[in-house]
This record gives sequence, C-alpha cells and structure tokens, in this order.
Amino acid sequence: MEGGLVARIGVCVGSLLVAVWLLLPTFLGKEVQDNLQLAADRAKMDDPPELAEPLPGYVQWLPNVKVNLGLDLQGGIDLTLEVETDEAVLSTVQRDVAPVKSAAEKEGVKLDDVKRDRKRPSLLIAPGPGTDLRAVQDLLRKQFGAYAYERTESEDGKDWMVFTMTDTAKDAVSKSAVDQALETIRNRIDETGVKEPNITRKGERGIDVQLPGETNVETAVAAVGTTAQLEFMLVDEDADLGRIETGLTAAREALPPTEFANDRSLSEWLGDNGYLPAGRRLLWQYGKTDKVETRGQSYVIKEEVLLSGDDVNDAQTSPNPQTGMYYVALEFKPRGQSIFANVTGDNVGKRFAIVLDDKVRSAPIINERINGTASISMGGQNIDEQVKEAGMLALVLRSGALPAPVSVGEVRTVGASLGARAISEGMFAAFLGSIFVLSFAAIYYKVSGLLADITLLLNGVMLVALLALAGATLTLPGICGIALTIGMAVDCNIIIFERIREELRAGKSIRASISAGYDRATVAVVDSNVTTLLAGVVLYSYGTGPIKGFAVTLMIGILTTLFTGVFVSRTLIELVNRGQRARMSI
Repeated sequence: MEGGLVARIGVCVGSLLVAVWLLLPTFLGKEVQDNLQLAADRAKMDDPPELAEPLPGYVQWLPNVKVNLGLDLQGGIDLTLEVETDEAVLSTVQRDVAPVKSAAEKEGVKLDDVKRDRKRPSLLIAPGPGTDLRAVQDLLRKQFGAYAYERTESEDGKDWMVFTMTDTAKDAVSKSAVDQALETIRNRIDETGVKEPNITRKGERGIDVQLPGETNVETAVAAVGTTAQLEFMLVDEDADLGRIETGLTAAREALPPTEFANDRSLSEWLGDNGYLPAGRRLLWQYGKTDKVETRGQSYVIKEEVLLSGDDVNDAQTSPNPQTGMYYVALEFKPRGQSIFANVTGDNVGKRFAIVLDDKVRSAPIINERINGTASISMGGQNIDEQVKEAGMLALVLRSGALPAPVSVGEVRTVGASLGARAISEGMFAAFLGSIFVLSFAAIYYKVSGLLADITLLLNGVMLVALLALAGATLTLPGICGIALTIGMAVDCNIIIFERIREELRAGKSIRASISAGYDRATVAVVDSNVTTLLAGVVLYSYGTGPIKGFAVTLMIGILTTLFTGVFVSRTLIELVNRGQRARMSI
C-alpha cells in the first residue's frame, strides 16, 4: 500500500474520531453537559469552593461543547423592542447644558442662563448684560458644532438665543443610542445566565431579542426593558408647596387624563404655567397597590444632576439586619465617591433624592458627610418581591443604563411542545431525505455508491461536530441547511463519478481513470461550492434570526462537503480499487 494512501487513511480516521469525540457530550445527556460546564466555570475561579461530591473523571477528557438549540426548537421568548431615539436626543441636549455654562465661563463669555427647550432638541441661551451675540455664536460653533443658531426669542423678560441640534447630529445620536441599547441589553441578558440568546438589530430603531428556554415573560421584560437611568439630585426645601397644590388642581382640569398621569408632561405644564420655578421638576415616589403603581409622596427636585448611574461602580443586594427589609447597596467610582462626599458634606440637613427612571426611590435627609456609598431601599411587604426587585435593580445598574427608554412592541412565546414537534418532524424529514439519497447512490453507482454513502455519513457527523465546536445555535432552518448539505454532497460525488465513467469508456485503466476523474472534476466541484459559500456569507452578514441559522449550517456544510467529497471519497475508492486485478464497480 502506498505511503501517501496510508497517510490519507490516517487523516480520515482521525477526523472521524475527533468528530465523534466532539459529539459525545451532546449525546451523553444533560447531566454530563452540566458537569462539564461546572468544571469549566471552576477553572476560571482563583479560589473555587469545595464541592460536596467530586466531579466525575470524564470531565478531564471530554470537551465542553454541545449543539445548542434555537428558540424554534426548545421554546422560549421572542421580544421585539423599539428604542425611543427622540428621548435620547433630548437627553443629550439636557446633558450639554452644564458643559455650555462651563465653556462660557472659561472663555469669558457671560451668560445669564442656559436651559433646554422642553419641546424641541434646542438649547436656549440668555446672554449676560453687555455680551455680544456673536461671541455666543462663535463659542457654540467652535465647541458645540452639533448645534446651529436659528433665531432669538423673547420669553419671561429675557432674550433667548435658540441653538437647535442639526439633523446630522440627531441621526448620529439616534444610531449611537440603538447601538448602546443593543450592547446594554446583551450585557444584562448575559448576567441573567440565559444560554445562547440571539440579539439583533431590526430596522433603524428596533431590537429583536430571542431567549431560548425562558418562560417568564414578566421577568424577561423587566430585565431587558428597564431603562435604569439613575440620578442623584437635591430636593428644593424652599419650594412653595401650596402654589404647587394649586397648580395640580388646575392641571387636573386642563390636561387630558393621559397627560396628567404622565409625570414629565405634568411637570412641564406646571413649569410653563408658572406653578413650578425654573430649573425645578416635580417627581413622585411610587407605591404598589395590587401590583399597580400609584403616586405617593411628591418632591420638588432641583434639575441639576449631581451624580448618575455612570458613576456607580457596583450594585449588590443585601437585607437590613435591623428591619429585615432588602436594599441595593451602591459603590461609586473614585470620581463619584469624591462628588458624593462633597455634596453630602455641603448639604447636611437637606434631602438628597435618589431618582430611578424619573421616579423618586428615596429622599433621605443627609445627617453627615458620606464617603462613597449609598443605598436604595425596596418597598412592599412581601419579602420575596423585595428580593426579586432588589436583584433585578442591582442587575440593571451593574450592566448600565439604557441611553433612552425602550418600549416592548411585541412579545411572542414559543412552547417547548412546539419545539419538540419541530425537532421530530424536521429530523424525520432530514432522515427520510437522506435515506432516499443514500439508496439512490447505492443502487445507481453500486460499490462506489456505497463508498459515497460512507462519505455522506461522515459529512453529517463532521458538520454537527463543527456546529458544536463553533458554539452555533441549531434552528429549524438550520436542520433544512443540513438536509441541503447532504444533497449538495451527493452532487459532488455524481460529478466525480460521471467523470470517472467517461475516463473508463475512453479505455484508461482503473487507477488512471480515478486519478483523472478526481483531478478534472475537482475544479468544477470547488467552483460550484465556493459560489454557494459566498451566498452563505451574504445571508449571514445581512440576515437575522432563522436566516443566519440556515447560513451557518450551509457554510459549515460546504466546507465538510469539500473535505469528504474530494479527499475522503478519493481515499476510500483508491483503497478499494488498489489491487492490479481490481474491477471497479461504478
């Protein structure tokens, strides 16, 4: 036997053994997979805790890989979210108020006031006495190029210069908001431990979130859709509460019920109508009645945000040893620690409001200077609800705030029974199709057809093994991709076998016919498969969800088809027909 043939046989056998080794965890069951994952997690720990029972010996030699099932195969939750990018633009304008004041002070440009237009993405700037309007325009043009001067308006006895955010800047903020929301949602889901989530953009503002194996819709929506914009602001202790109560009575009569129930709209109406001083917001602390949130204590808050969620380094849940009530302990970053200590030191005896998503979570009185830590108390009487709410709040604060509110457009649940049926029907269809293909090859090409069947089976085993190794998620379209791969692999063998038949009819020997058949047909086989591979790359790059699942199995299948259809098939045929008296059955 030639040395080259022996080497190729070794490669084929080695490939089969590696593929079977990779598939063992998938076929040995969930207990084996859990033990392998536990061993992998412990390997990442510096000081792993002691186990009650030692891990089985197989974790030392089995790979921690498995074929993951997609949403359509094992059931789960499919959420369609929409990022409210208009809010992201308005928030960006609000954040630019303080930098404009600071830049003007450094440049010596005196400004009387700077605020955000409540209804437009515009900065309203009131120049100070004697300030040249062109100096203000030059300042904004040089340091805040995202804004363009429109006009000057008179309001409340002041002349306000209106600088509106340009369309280009708004588009950039909107795109960045969706990208950041996508990454934040991915971080949150990773912390919840959901295996193989699929999170993709959908259109300009949409995000599609697929959570295989999840069944609790309420928890999923809370983890994904909570904005978690945390702000620390001082309470205005000198506010005229009687005037505000009068304003609330007037607002109840003037506003539609939906706007009166909207805290932001109500606060803006009170400000526009003179019931709330400039630079102030009216916010509420909410309570729950039969799982419905209702307004409780109201607070007049100074709009200046002293600290935000960006200044939080860590958030953990903990019970109060004295009351048993749960709270979220916040640890600030170094910059946040310094600011928090200075603010609490300068405002002893005043209230410091902790605001989450425009709702006051607590407003404790500052008794002394506090160095770098804070806490958010959980309301409610039920301890289980406190634990659940505290854990969710800590999770979203650790993973960061969404840059803009996210609305849930559609929630679709896929039952596990539907997934089981999809698996059984899809596998049956693939099995039936494979039987027909294998039978055709064996009947039409005889012994050579049986050898081709062996390569097809190896092709399927290697395809699934590579899916497991790559951590790809198998979906129902992916099963269709496997079936298509088997069909394309037969195409590869047909092209080669027909070429060998032509060489035999021309009177060449068996070995010469095999050599010429593979050499001349391989170009056509590679060409047809590479063009299909390029189509798979395009589908994966621009497709979403099921289309990506199909593209992954298609691309991996093409690679295994080229290996088995050309390399393995040739090795087997040369092995069977290596003797001088061999008679090729084809």
